[in-house]
Amino acid sequence: MDVTVIGGGIAGLSLAHQLAPDHAVTVLEASPGPRGGGYMIDFFGPGFFAAERMGIIDELRSRGHAYDGVRYGTPDGAESGRIDVGPLVAAAGGRYFSILRPEVELGLLAMLPGTVDLRYGARAVAVRHAGLEGAGSPRRALVELADGTRIESDLVVACDGVRSGVREQVAPGHGRIVPMGYRVASYLYQDPQLAEELGERMLMTDTVGRVGWAYAAGDGRVGAMFAERIDAATTARTDAATTERPVPDRERLQREFAGLHPQVDRALAHAPENYYDDLVAQAVTPRWSRGRVVLAGDAAHAPSLLAGQGTSLAIAGAEALARSLRAAGPHVESGLVEYERRWRPTVHAAQRAGRRSASFFAPANRAQLRFQQIARRAVTLPGASLFAARSFLAP
Repeated sequence: MDVTVIGGGIAGLSLAHQLAPDHAVTVLEASPGPRGGGYMIDFFGPGFFAAERMGIIDELRSRGHAYDGVRYGTPDGAESGRIDVGPLVAAAGGRYFSILRPEVELGLLAMLPGTVDLRYGARAVAVRHAGLEGAGSPRRALVELADGTRIESDLVVACDGVRSGVREQVAPGHGRIVPMGYRVASYLYQDPQLAEELGERMLMTDTVGRVGWAYAAGDGRVGAMFAERIDAATTARTDAATTERPVPDRERLQREFAGLHPQVDRALAHAPENYYDDLVAQAVTPRWSRGRVVLAGDAAHAPSLLAGQGTSLAIAGAEALARSLRAAGPHVESGLVEYERRWRPTVHAAQRAGRRSASFFAPANRAQLRFQQIARRAVTLPGASLFAARSFLAP
């Protein structure tokens, strides 16, 4: 079977890895090469088990990092609390580490079978069905690229992210993202001195409305991340004006997040002109496939950064899709139905977890901040840390 994958990110590369032994796979990625930047994520859950079965976990772990935990800091530079990562690792049976999202992509590239036709700078602009047989189901699908090239295949898989250009076609009325009430920015830069000072603990600010993170990212780099609450009334709407991607504005970023913590201020001074800047959002759709076009990864079920499992679900979901297609043989549509039936409950649980955590991701007021500080102290009590860790790992 010929398979065209739109999107060469984590979901697309994971799927190509799994489909390549049995199918002719072409991956179309709009960017000119592997994407840099990004932020640190915690890798655990279903994606970890899938990576073990796929034979890629050692490559990913070699690119990851084991932090000691998180320390919380106030605007005057004082430390206001700590959480150790040890109980999380223990609760996950050792299947837990941190890794930069771009390193996940590079790890997948390193393990990608040579038979995969990976094309960078290939931007898909249209997808439509082909091979229609009378009033029956389509047997093929066609992808048109920005340069006019057309690729026809037995199956098109859209792994083009939360802002998928294909989702509206698969599920009309559900193409737009569902904002979660936050805007997030992140970047990496070289700062060996601050990296050494930060050490093996991530720094998170104990602040209201806006939160900053700084962490040592390896090789003398520092990662910085910023989150702010945005108007709830605005995010309740899902029209184009309220869901379009923000334009990075370094001066605005430095102005809005100044004063959260002295070390975060140092990282903020190095904000580049271009950096990751987007709304925290989910993708929610009642169906993942239509004919010979199917959604996967964030295009189908982005859980949002709040759930902490986007990368894990992208890898595990790709494996689930490949497994269902393999079991279905020539009955492709049946395989797509089975993929959604089996995988959707896991996705729904992760998305629910993301929605639950939205209210306290960044405290809205001092009362919420105080509640979080008390909860952190409670977690350090005997037995409480393991209970909290297990609760965190379970969607």
